[in-house]
Amino acid sequence: MKLRNINRGLVLGGVLALGVVCYTAYDNNQFKTSKPEIEQTMRDYIADLTSANVGSSDKLKSQLTDFVNKNYTDYTTSDNEYASSKSGLLDEINQAEVATQGGDITSAEYDIKEMSINKSGADGAKVTMIYNVCYDVSKGDPTFLTTNGISTMTSGNYTNSDNYEPSTSSYKAIFSYENAEFYLLRTSDGWKIATSSDYGYGEDYSFDDNNSDSVADESKAESEIVPDSSAEKSDSVE
Repeated sequence: MKLRNINRGLVLGGVLALGVVCYTAYDNNQFKTSKPEIEQTMRDYIADLTSANVGSSDKLKSQLTDFVNKNYTDYTTSDNEYASSKSGLLDEINQAEVATQGGDITSAEYDIKEMSINKSGADGAKVTMIYNVCYDVSKGDPTFLTTNGISTMTSGNYTNSDNYEPSTSSYKAIFSYENAEFYLLRTSDGWKIATSSDYGYGEDYSFDDNNSDSVADESKAESEIVPDSSAEKSDSVE
């Protein structure tokens, strides 16, 4: 009787272990098929973020609010205390003095340099990216949204030009994000951002109107060249 019970336990344990292995293999395979959708979600996210920062300051708050509502999902738990969530970003936007800033972003372009996609949990994904954004600024130091929340340009700290006057000078602001990190969740409306953050970025300002420095000088802006087959590009997507 004892041997029979032991054998029965071994059989049940083996069946359970086999079920776990089969489910894990199925789950991993399902995630692999989701990678192109996740990649496109992130490309659309960067494009939307860049364009949401462009325009007159009186419309900026509504543009940024619409961007967050479109691209983020409600999420309250995170192991990363520095990451930004939907509710946190909306609070920052509502409190920011975007309507009283001294200048506007008139145009922008971006370049996605690297992207890595990995599974995180049952219905989650972790994405890390390296990308650049170049903003054309009419004057002053506009407020703008990043993956980490509201920020303000600091052009006056970076110029060596004697002719630069923040209240009247136009310039290019180039931001290099070297380690942007995103946690995504699968929702009924597709993949959405749960949290976003970046760990260190570079900023550079070009004050000469004849200087063509921009992200497009190194690599044509992603917003201009994204093909239908973008998911097939070897963009370091793992």
